[in-house]
Amino acid sequence: MEIGASLRIARVANGQTQRQVGRAIRRSASRISRIEHGLVPRLSVTELAMVAAAVGMKLYMRLYPGGRRPLDAPQLALLAAFNARLHPAWRRQLEVPMPISGDLRAVDELIRTDGCSCAVEAYTRLVDIGRQLRLSRAKQRDLKADRLIWVVRGSHANRRLLHEAGPLLVQELPMTTRPALRALGAGADPGADSLIIL
Repeated sequence: MEIGASLRIARVANGQTQRQVGRAIRRSASRISRIEHGLVPRLSVTELAMVAAAVGMKLYMRLYPGGRRPLDAPQLALLAAFNARLHPAWRRQLEVPMPISGDLRAVDELIRTDGCSCAVEAYTRLVDIGRQLRLSRAKQRDLKADRLIWVVRGSHANRRLLHEAGPLLVQELPMTTRPALRALGAGADPGADSLIIL
């Protein structure tokens, strides 16, 4: 229904009728009306993309897990190694969901101490650092966490990708492993977003 409403708004803004949109993609005006009102029980991605194009929009899709993605054993082991270095003053909570109704995202761990909260994301395998940073930043923002901490397994492949990211990482995660762990081990705010390689 939300997609249908967006299509209707775009069509009206373009000054098009349902008949004109239908004619452009060889569909009836009543079919376009049913699509706009979310009344089509089975709508192919191809047909949806055609309607979107006819009203000057581009279909963009995202996939979300049906439920919160549970941490796997390697991530849990990585977080355990990280947590072993934290001062006991840090309160830890695994898999913290976003405080937004219907939002299925979760941060791997949220750690808190007086005056500071950190969203922690554990990566055993990096794939697309830019995209992973954007997703992590969105979680940090939505949780209103003061800091973002990436805990990354120190594999050769991960180190290569981190090296290739260069200035992007320095800008986004300026605190490196040793000073970040020193602060966290003392129960203090690390002072900046951090990249910790274990």
